[in-house]
Amino acid sequence: MIALEKPYTVRKSGIENDGISFGIKKEGLAHIFNVLRNQLYSNKILAVIREYSCNAYDAQVEAGNSDKQFIVTCPTLDDPSFKVRDFGLGLSPEEIADVYAFYGESTKRNSNALIGQLGLGSKSGFAYGDNFVIRSFHQGTLYTYNAFLDESKIGQILKMSEEATYEPDGVEIMIPVRIRDIHTFKETIATFFKYFKNKPQIANIEQSFLDTYWKTNDQVLTGEGWQFLKARNSWDKAPSLMIMGNVAYPLDGSSVDNLPSVFHSDFIVEFNIGELEVSASRESLQFSTTTQNAIRKRFQAIKDEVGAKIKGMITNAKSLFEAKSIYNSLTSAHGDFYRFQKQFSAITWNNIKIDNDYISASANVHKGFRLFEIAKSKRSDRVISRIVDNKTIRCYSWCRLYVDDTHHKFMQRLAHYVFDDKQTGISTIYVIQFLSEQAKKDWFNDVGMAESEIPLASSEKINKIVYPKNANGSSPAIRDTKHSINEFKLNLQATNSWYKVKSDQFSETSFDFNKGGVYIHINRFHCKRFFDPADLDCLTEPSKFIKLLNYSEKGFEITYPEIACFKTETAEKASKSKNWQSLESYVKDYISKNWTDGQCQKIANYIHLQGFLKDYRIQWEYMINIKNIPAITKFQDLVKSFYLFKKNGYLDKDTSDNLIDVFNRAGFKDTVCGGLKPTHDLKKEIESIFNKYEIFKAVDWYEIKGPKIVQKYLELEEKALTLVQTQP
Repeated sequence: MIALEKPYTVRKSGIENDGISFGIKKEGLAHIFNVLRNQLYSNKILAVIREYSCNAYDAQVEAGNSDKQFIVTCPTLDDPSFKVRDFGLGLSPEEIADVYAFYGESTKRNSNALIGQLGLGSKSGFAYGDNFVIRSFHQGTLYTYNAFLDESKIGQILKMSEEATYEPDGVEIMIPVRIRDIHTFKETIATFFKYFKNKPQIANIEQSFLDTYWKTNDQVLTGEGWQFLKARNSWDKAPSLMIMGNVAYPLDGSSVDNLPSVFHSDFIVEFNIGELEVSASRESLQFSTTTQNAIRKRFQAIKDEVGAKIKGMITNAKSLFEAKSIYNSLTSAHGDFYRFQKQFSAITWNNIKIDNDYISASANVHKGFRLFEIAKSKRSDRVISRIVDNKTIRCYSWCRLYVDDTHHKFMQRLAHYVFDDKQTGISTIYVIQFLSEQAKKDWFNDVGMAESEIPLASSEKINKIVYPKNANGSSPAIRDTKHSINEFKLNLQATNSWYKVKSDQFSETSFDFNKGGVYIHINRFHCKRFFDPADLDCLTEPSKFIKLLNYSEKGFEITYPEIACFKTETAEKASKSKNWQSLESYVKDYISKNWTDGQCQKIANYIHLQGFLKDYRIQWEYMINIKNIPAITKFQDLVKSFYLFKKNGYLDKDTSDNLIDVFNRAGFKDTVCGGLKPTHDLKKEIESIFNKYEIFKAVDWYEIKGPKIVQKYLELEEKALTLVQTQP
C-alpha cells in the first residue's frame, strides 16, 4: 500500500551549526524492539493471524496468483502449530534477511494492490512467542530459517537447512502455539476471514464451525461494495465495518466529523487499498483528515443510493398496502428504514399521498364487511382468527392482506403461513369478508384501492396445520390454571416442553382415591416428590420429573405406575392414606426390592468420576491417548468402567450426566446411592501413576506439545523400569 506522505516545513529558528540527527543507540535496540513486539498489538493472537495472512495475500498478488487460495492451518493437540502457506514467488536468502531481520523494511510501498507497507507485520510472530519458523520455497530450493529471541533480546534469524524441492514457490510461516490458546486460535481464525473475498483453504476447522461465524445478518439493502444489515435490536447495534484489503476495521463514528449517526452501525462498506489510513498495529483505523474525508465521501454516495432505492421500492410497490408497509418502516422505530425518515417528504404512490401506515374505510361503509385477523394465540402456539372490531388494517412488512371468497374457509388456506412464521416471516394476516358485491365496490372506492391489489384467499392452496398431540391423543389445549380440578398425570411426551406453559406438561384425568397408587404433590405446577408444605427445597420443575421418569425407566429399568399429580388439599389426604405412596417412597422401595448392590454402586462410581473429570480433565485428555504403557492402560480401563452407558460402542457421557442431573435435581441421588463410596479413588490412582513416571513431574499440562511427546518418554521409562525389575 502506498504510504501517504504528509508535507512538512524545515524550521531552524536561528540555529547556525549543523543539527544532530535522531537515531537509536545500540544499547537501546533491545528496548525498542521489545516495544515493537509486545506493546504494538493489543490482541497478539489476532495480530499473528492477520499479519501473516495479509502477507500471504500480498505475495500471491505480486506473483499473479490472487485467485488461488493460500493455506491456513489451525493448531491442534496433535500438532500445536499455526501455519500460513502462500503460493507467491518465495524469498531468496537475501530477501529473507531484509524482510524478517529489519524493522521498517517493506517492498510494498509502491502499489495499492498490496495491503502491507509498514515493515512490521513480518515480525509479529515475536508478539506471541519467542520464535517462529520461516520456510521459503524459491526456484526449486527449500530454505528453512528459525527466527528466535536470543540473550540480547534483539533476536536472530538462523538458517536451519537448505534442500532441493519440487513444491511450488511460496512461503510458509509456522508459529508454535500454547495448548491453552488452541481454541482461541480456532475462533479468531473463523472470525478474521469472514470478510475475505477469496477465503483461504483452512485446515483442521470443520466447515460447519466456519459457517456459524461467516453467517451475515439479514441484508435490508445492498449496493456496489456496501451492505445495510438488519439491526439485531435497538440497544445492541453492530458497529459499521470498513473493509480494506479484506480486513474489517470497526468505525468509530464519533471520530469522523459531521458523519450522520445513521451510518455509525449496521453498515459494511468496502474501500480500495490506500483510501484509508490504518494504525501502526493495523488493529484500527487512523482517523486522519484523509481517512475522514474518504469515509464522508463514501457515505454521502451511499446516502444518495439508499434514498433512490427506497423511493424506487415505494414507486414499484404492487399495492397501497405494500406502499404503506414501506412507509411504516420509515416512521416506526422498529422499521428497517426508520433511521432514514428525515430524507423523505411528500411520499406518494400512484399519485396517492402516503402519510400513515393503516387502511381504514369511512363509517358509512363499515356495515358492508367484516375484517378478520389471523394470528397465534397469546396463550399457545395455536393459530386463531378473530374479528377486528375497529375494522382498521395495520400495514407492516410482516403482515399480508386477502379478500375472502371461500365462504369463511380461509383458515385452511392461510393459517399455515402464520404457524410457520419463522420461515415465512408472516405473523399476521388480515382477511376482508364482504357481505355483498356492492359493499365490495363501496369499500375499494372509499379507501382508493383497485380490487386487483388484494389477492383472493382461494388463490392459496389448502395446507392444513398438524398440531402435536398430547399423550392422551388430544391436541394440546390451554386450560385455566385456577380451575377446581386437582387431579392430573404427568405427560411423559412433554420432555422438551419447558418453554411452554406448565399445563402442557400435565393431562387432566381422574383417579379412584380409595384404590390408591403413587402420587406427587404439585404447587402452581411445580412438583414435589412427597407432601410437605413446609419444605420448599423439594419443589422441582415438571420437566425434571419427566426427564427423571424417562431416563431412569430406560437406563435403570425402574418401572413406574401412572403418577397422580395432586394439589395441596388432595396431596395432604393422600399422605395420610395407607393406599397412597409418595414417589420418593416408591423409588426407595423399588430399589431395595429390585436393584442389586451393583446398580447402586455404578451410580456412586459415576458421581465420583464426574468429580475426577472436573479436577483432572486436561490430564485425562492426554492420558486417554497414551498407548502400550501397562499401568496407564489399566487405569484407562478402570476409568471407562465407571461410565454408566455406551452408545454405538462409545462411552456416552451425555446420557450419564443427564441421568445423574435429574436424579440430583429431583432429590433422589441420596435415595439411589446414599452413603456408598466408589470402588476406587481415581484421584489417588492417577497420582500414583504421576509418582511412578518421572516425566510427569516435569510436565506443565498447559504447555505440553501433545501426547506423542509424553508417549516417547514413557516408553523409555517403561523400558528402564522393566530392566531394573528383571535384573537379579
